[in-house]
Amino acid sequence: MVPLAAPDDPNDRLQHFEEEVNYLSALNDAILRASCQSLIVVDEAGFICWLSEDIPNIFGYEQAESLINQNVGIIVQDLSSSLNLGDYSQREARGFHTDGGFLQLEVGIAAIRSATKRGNVAITIKHITRLKKRRISQRLRESSAYILDAAFDPMFCTDGEGVIIMVNQAAVKEFGWSETEFIGQNVRIIVGAEHQDRHDSYMKHYVESGIKKMIGKKREVQARRKDGTEFVAELGLAEIPQRDFDENIFCGFIHNLTKEKAAQAEITAKQNLTSKIIDASFDALFVINQRGIIQMINDQSTKTLGWSRDEFIGQNINMIMPENHSANHDSYLSRYLETGTKNIMGKEREVEARRKDGSKFPCILGIAEVNDKGGSDRLFCGFIRSLAHEKALERRVSDEEERNLKNAKEMLEQKSTILGILDASFDALFVITEEDRIIQMVNQKSCDLFGWKKEEFIGQNITMIMTDDVATHHDQYVENYLATGVKKMIGKQREVVAKRKDGSTFPAALGLAEPQAAGLICGFIRDLTQEKAVKEKITREQLLTSKIIDASFDGLFVIDHGGIIQRVNEASCNVFGWSREEFIGQNIKMIMPDGHAENHDRYLSRYVQSGFKRMIGKEREVEARRRDGSTFPCILGLSEVVTNGTTQFVGFVRDVTMQKSLLLAEAEREASDSLLFNILPEHIAYRLKADPSHIADHYDNTTILFADIVGFTDRTSKMSPHDDKVKTIGDCYMITSIPSHSLEHDGCARVCRFALDMLGAVRDFNNTCPQHGPIDFRVGISTGSVVAGVVGTKRFLFDMWGDAVNVAARMEQSGLAGQIQVTRSVVDSAGSDFTFELRGTLSIKGKGPMEVYMLKHAKPNEKWRYSLKRSDGPKTRRALRCKSSII
Repeated sequence: MVPLAAPDDPNDRLQHFEEEVNYLSALNDAILRASCQSLIVVDEAGFICWLSEDIPNIFGYEQAESLINQNVGIIVQDLSSSLNLGDYSQREARGFHTDGGFLQLEVGIAAIRSATKRGNVAITIKHITRLKKRRISQRLRESSAYILDAAFDPMFCTDGEGVIIMVNQAAVKEFGWSETEFIGQNVRIIVGAEHQDRHDSYMKHYVESGIKKMIGKKREVQARRKDGTEFVAELGLAEIPQRDFDENIFCGFIHNLTKEKAAQAEITAKQNLTSKIIDASFDALFVINQRGIIQMINDQSTKTLGWSRDEFIGQNINMIMPENHSANHDSYLSRYLETGTKNIMGKEREVEARRKDGSKFPCILGIAEVNDKGGSDRLFCGFIRSLAHEKALERRVSDEEERNLKNAKEMLEQKSTILGILDASFDALFVITEEDRIIQMVNQKSCDLFGWKKEEFIGQNITMIMTDDVATHHDQYVENYLATGVKKMIGKQREVVAKRKDGSTFPAALGLAEPQAAGLICGFIRDLTQEKAVKEKITREQLLTSKIIDASFDGLFVIDHGGIIQRVNEASCNVFGWSREEFIGQNIKMIMPDGHAENHDRYLSRYVQSGFKRMIGKEREVEARRRDGSTFPCILGLSEVVTNGTTQFVGFVRDVTMQKSLLLAEAEREASDSLLFNILPEHIAYRLKADPSHIADHYDNTTILFADIVGFTDRTSKMSPHDDKVKTIGDCYMITSIPSHSLEHDGCARVCRFALDMLGAVRDFNNTCPQHGPIDFRVGISTGSVVAGVVGTKRFLFDMWGDAVNVAARMEQSGLAGQIQVTRSVVDSAGSDFTFELRGTLSIKGKGPMEVYMLKHAKPNEKWRYSLKRSDGPKTRRALRCKSSII
């Protein structure tokens, strides 16, 4: 750039110089940014005044502002003495990372001078450690990536300071970081919180002391993913020597144990129950395999025979037999397995057994095969019942066989980095040629799993580890791949049957990868025997549990703490209308009406936070909703279940629609019966319920009372309809005794006492409620035979007919106000407890002359006391105004 000439005017010249300075400053900044150098600018005192964008990332800082105006010594060691050197110097230095680690750096220092004075100092930074690690990582990737990426388990290679220099694809998939994100990070990023802070100290202790606390061993650790979740894993760590570098590298394989731990916990819980049942037996129990090796015992076996459980397991059953029988026992089993002849199977016989102390005792032995599928898993169960007390012997005899202990060979020190890494793997590895499938490389796990030595493997065809059918198909797969290039198996995993040196077979998972090296195929093999056994056992247990649950008459729901349905039974599908697949994964509030669904999550959340059991462990009646939107009443019982640290809730739902309908029908029946007994005599009501046909009976002895309010017509004409609302037979009231065939019946006395009490109630009413005006009654009573029955088919009415009814009405009509007029039959039937006064002979309509009497008084008698309701105003009047009553 050619600078412009300065203006003549002083003010313009000053502005011109300021623009020149700003431009040069911007140009300088642009040049520094475009240089792609890691650069720091400090003043004479060493305080940072400018830095390039990548500097914070190198030293672990999030923002550049946190370093501005800080002394450069916080990130680079011992630079202050170099700042006053000449124009340029270059040397190695140590850097400080925010995570506490050290960085190996190459720094270049140059002074920035002006024409008159010394200015700032520019410092360039090169991260030597990272460059070295990248070269190591690149070399490892070029030589072994095709093999390691086919491994089932995550693999990490680190330097002595724990910095990651290589990972495989399984590590990327398991932990969530990309390969780029892993490289250069400290391996403690994948260590669980419990050990994370101490991880670097483990490595530092080994580097300084040489004590292999973790190297060459496998142990359980807590691993952490990128999202913060942690899981239990098995870690195998090995040290790999390096000839081209000044430090060794470390290789670790990590195997996720989450599924194994969960399956083991479930099996353990179920085995504990089975063991408790077996241990409750009174007899000693042994389970042995077809070679006679003890697989299981109960507590009674240890008590009876004296050996501990650990001493029994793995030993031959002949340890409990006297010498003359123990040698022959295996031949008994072998003969049965070969011929199938059951000489002792399924039978009981008397034998002699031997205790740990050598003493012998007679016993009954019963033995049966508990698994007759054939193969290597045939099991036999024997029960031993002692027939005598222990007998002391002069010497102890012990034919206990020594256990076959296998000394695990230490991993051979591998000069090759790749072989060291591969031998640390949990899975068997094979590298074969494409053309003729000849084995070129195996790891130690291959030898352990199949039984051949490495020397026996190398140069052999891979079909040596395959069954005949698998070997035939395998050659066809490879030939098709070579001919067409279609990767039918390459890059995939599948289950196969593998064969050991001894001819035994086992299920295995096979994963194949095509190496970058031409002409080779790499395969990893994992033994699935234990995993399949665990899965089969869990499947059987789950099937049994599911059948039990599905056999329940009530609907069952299992939900998590968020209310999400984890499991339902068949009854739930039948009751609610959704299928099992439609239920799983949905919120349980799908079966609740809208009014309750909104509150359900809040109930669960409150319980999880506070522990207050408002609903847990209780039964209550709620309303539930079916798929079609209809609702029904049900009983809900909710329980909390904690399994392996996970809290779930189990709810049983019982549809009580039928019970509610029956209760409602019962309530309606009781209400109907109550109404029936209120309007009919009790014996008539029972007859009507038993046979609702025509009822009309003749009764010899019935007392009838008629009562009439004097001046009723004039009084009601002055009353409003609201005040006069009691239905009557005209202005007359009729009351009868219970109809009876017996002449000794006390119904007449009851009616007479009622009549006297009724007039007394009227007098009390007139005294206490004068505002309603005085009222008077005329009362007539007669006794005689009547016909009584039920009138109507829907609205029942009990009525009666006969001469006695007509005469009672005439007694009332011809009577006097405030008096009770009766016939001679009443006087004869009422008895001596009453006082009557002869009124005389009256001409009675339809009857002619009749002698009539006035009922005056009754002797006190507690047995016949009546309680008539007395109160103010219309209530008393309404209490007296009944259409008809039976006493």
